[in-house]
Amino acid sequence: MRETNATRLPMKALEILLADDSKSTGEFLAEYLRSNGHRVTLVGSGEEAVEAYAKHVFDLVLMDIVMPGIGGLEAVSRIKAIRRTTWIPVIIVTGLDAEGDILNGFMAGADDYMVKPITPIILDIRIRSILRIAAIQQTASAVIDNVIEGIVQIDRVGRIGRFNKAAESIFGYPEAEVLGKNVNILMPSPYREDHDEYIARYVATGQARVIGTGRKVTGLRKNGETFPMQLGVTEAATPDGKFFIGLVRDMTVEERLREQIEHLASHDVLTGLPNRNECWQRLAERYALRDSRHGPAECSVFYCDLDGFKQVNDQYGHSAGDAVLQETARRLKDVLFVRDFIARIGGDEFLAIVDGELDDARVTTLARRMIEVVSAPVVTPEGQYSIGVTIGIAHSREHPESVEALVNAADGAMYVAKRRGKGGMAIARP
Repeated sequence: MRETNATRLPMKALEILLADDSKSTGEFLAEYLRSNGHRVTLVGSGEEAVEAYAKHVFDLVLMDIVMPGIGGLEAVSRIKAIRRTTWIPVIIVTGLDAEGDILNGFMAGADDYMVKPITPIILDIRIRSILRIAAIQQTASAVIDNVIEGIVQIDRVGRIGRFNKAAESIFGYPEAEVLGKNVNILMPSPYREDHDEYIARYVATGQARVIGTGRKVTGLRKNGETFPMQLGVTEAATPDGKFFIGLVRDMTVEERLREQIEHLASHDVLTGLPNRNECWQRLAERYALRDSRHGPAECSVFYCDLDGFKQVNDQYGHSAGDAVLQETARRLKDVLFVRDFIARIGGDEFLAIVDGELDDARVTTLARRMIEVVSAPVVTPEGQYSIGVTIGIAHSREHPESVEALVNAADGAMYVAKRRGKGGMAIARP
């Protein structure tokens, strides 16, 4: 066999699996490939080929069809069933005029073929051709892997066929662990149980709920954590059939930021309690029925104005004042039931909403308890501070006309109590 200069053009060194039971042919091809800088593993049967492929990552497989044992076609089928994160081309080698072998080889999963006898130039051309295709696929894979969104490709029965780096990061699975598995492993219940039926219905009817649209859904990480994600699904068609591509964006950080912004809009930064706007909203909900014969939902409001806070703030500074406000907020919140509500509505003013119909004895008991806990000294590493609180109370049943009327009544009662002497309480009357 005459070797031409074309066969000696520079080529990337490859890891090649060569399966051929003919000692002379196999060793000749192996030696030739090694002389071109390739690293070759030579085996003599289909079983050995499958075993070697499972243990090592190759760049190319050259498979003789006629071999002892399971044969080349079955070996190709088993090799293609072993999932790899990158495409590993398989070239089958057959005799002259073996059209049936060629067809069966492609049905088993082969990517190209060569006919015996093999010449070095034909071998080089085939390898270079397949490498060009591999390079295109690797370039596409590199682009996909560097997209910040997760990309999950599935077939028409939901099996995962592609899982890029971003998807690995989002879901916590390496690609090799999910290839061939049902995509519903990335979904919590009840979506997991419904997904196969949804795909089957879409394939049968073409009626889509997610495909072609974007929507917010819940994903499931490998560690069992659920998280919000934006999902867009598209359908693609190839000569081998249709498949689906899911574009996934983890919304965890965005959702957390949105929640923080919403929290800041409705809560006091210093104490963490709801702010004035949120308080008025809560009261408005109770007055939503004020036009009905039942009037507003029964509740009582406690207007709390701190006594002596300004002196603490002026004498010891804002740091001490902040510590006193934070501790006071905590104490007032602890006095109330979980279902009740308290907000900081001003610098040293708090408003509590206690649901249900309360008689004077019960509101008096609660107000005295609030006065007691607020009046206890506040001890910090910087010092000890004492303040008090005066409370005005109003019942919604006695002031059904509006939120403003209810709060104004409680505010007025608070000033009545202050005139009697700080650290007391008063109940508003119509």
